[in-house]
Amino acid sequence: MNRFSMKHLLIITYLLMSCQTELATPTLPVSVVTIDFTGITPTRQGVFVGVNHTASGKVMIYEKSGKKYIVFDPYSSDNGPDLKVYLSKDEHATEYIRIGPLLSVTGRQTYEILGNPELALYPFVHVWCEKFSVEFARAALK
Repeated sequence: MNRFSMKHLLIITYLLMSCQTELATPTLPVSVVTIDFTGITPTRQGVFVGVNHTASGKVMIYEKSGKKYIVFDPYSSDNGPDLKVYLSKDEHATEYIRIGPLLSVTGRQTYEILGNPELALYPFVHVWCEKFSVEFARAALK
């Protein structure tokens, strides 16, 4: 292969690699086995409202066997490239705990809250796009 062809091949390869579509959050309901909360009353709960995007659903906080969990049931929102679940001290999430990536933009999903934080200090649950610093959904816990 001559030098001219190699140069073109490298440019085309670079362009193809840099133009790949971003991976969005899964859209299918989560199929992971979740914890059975039958007979356990949530310690706090709230309703999601869309912020900058369409979103809806309920969120509950449960404690079981010394562990704390956030459960979205049901949940639905617009999709995004880097959606994360937060617990925060204020509605704008200036102080927050990152729970983890959003498992799906639809359906029931369960997240364990690690580190045993004092949940009374965190009255909001958010779905947040970290890449673009955009809030998708918020629920005030009561």
